Amino acid sequence: MNCMKEPEILTIDAHCHLFNHEFLSWRLLVDFILSRMRPRGPRECLEAAGGISGLKQIIRFFKTGLMDTENIYGKLLAEGGCNTVVPLMFDLYYCMKGAGRSDGPGQRKACKKKVKRAARKEWAVLRKELDELAEQAGRGDRREIGEMKQALRRLSRRTERLPLGKRDAFRMQEEELLKLAAAHPGRVLPFYVVDPRRPGNWLHGPDGTIDVSPMTDRLVPELGGKGGFYGFKLYCPNGYSPTDPALMALYEYCERHGVPLTAHCSGGGFASFSPSITVHGHVYRNGEVVPHDGVLEFRHYRLTDKLRVKEKAELLNHPRLWEKVMEAFPRLRLNLAHFGCQDEGMEWTELIYGMMEKFPGLHTDLSCITETAKLREMREYFLKAPEQVRRKFLFGSDFYLNLLFLDGMKEYMENFRNTFTEQERQELMTANPSAFLGLS
Repeated sequence: MNCMKEPEILTIDAHCHLFNHEFLSWRLLVDFILSRMRPRGPRECLEAAGGISGLKQIIRFFKTGLMDTENIYGKLLAEGGCNTVVPLMFDLYYCMKGAGRSDGPGQRKACKKKVKRAARKEWAVLRKELDELAEQAGRGDRREIGEMKQALRRLSRRTERLPLGKRDAFRMQEEELLKLAAAHPGRVLPFYVVDPRRPGNWLHGPDGTIDVSPMTDRLVPELGGKGGFYGFKLYCPNGYSPTDPALMALYEYCERHGVPLTAHCSGGGFASFSPSITVHGHVYRNGEVVPHDGVLEFRHYRLTDKLRVKEKAELLNHPRLWEKVMEAFPRLRLNLAHFGCQDEGMEWTELIYGMMEKFPGLHTDLSCITETAKLREMREYFLKAPEQVRRKFLFGSDFYLNLLFLDGMKEYMENFRNTFTEQERQELMTANPSAFLGLS
């Protein structure tokens, strides 16, 4: 009798986040504030947030983000996530870094103060909304609302204690992910985040050459490094161009050695708070990719300006900019994450799809698509794609940032199972990401 256990089939989440709580707390606060930007009326706040359900999502999001890295990973697995994950680092430090007088520790400290003030205001509004709900709720609901108010008090006190100093927790985040990967070999495959402004990532020679070995040394030995990272992550709306000369040197290395990269590519998400940034490379302006080398001024930069993210996404992260990268490195194994969702009229999605047909190395993932109608739209692209394009679609969750938009990871996975067939899920969660990561 053969009692050998069947080997477990890899299921891969190619886009998730397991940030340590201290590092991400500032981003948590900003995402929370932005999620609350809506008309204020007697009942409009509660209706827009989905009543108790919407408030629960906010609390669940915060409670997850304030865990440590190991527990966030455990929560992802416990809620039905994939057995293999690709956690992406995030470099928040340079979101608060600008050009000229807007630069420096003082500017970053002032920015954090603004975030705290705005968050303090939203905590107060949330408490008021819960009081309004309690007045009209039944006994069972009142008990649940009381528990939520207690959770809010604990969370608001904890975020109020966040330090304003210049300490950069980036290295702590790196160490936490490497520690997690070492504890779960072959199951946690982290990507190192790259920002061309971070010192120590590059060596600039007197003849203009750029040595990327300080970064590539962080890769696993199979990819030519000495560390534990399986690829790189880019988030250009934080304040740099995809065609920055330093990044072009990195792309050359990655194409030559088969190192995968993932880049945020949607009209939403996160963006720098700075009114001006020094940018090198190209920007997308008035429908064209144009060279830029110097200070870039922004019209929208205030924390609660709804156009702040959109403006920086257009200027610094438009798919046409990535097309320029792929023209130089057509076999670069690049994942333009989110398939361009959150843009108006599906322009970005259409552009990325066309680029996937054109460039053999270009991939996309379906992360943070929390609405079933939108997920069905994305499936139509997957189904109509020729074989060489279809195998470049990847599954991703964007956990735990996706918790702001639904009731939990179980709901996200259920939406995915109800939209894609078993065979399609095998492609998206096993075959395609295995090839992208170089595991097959």
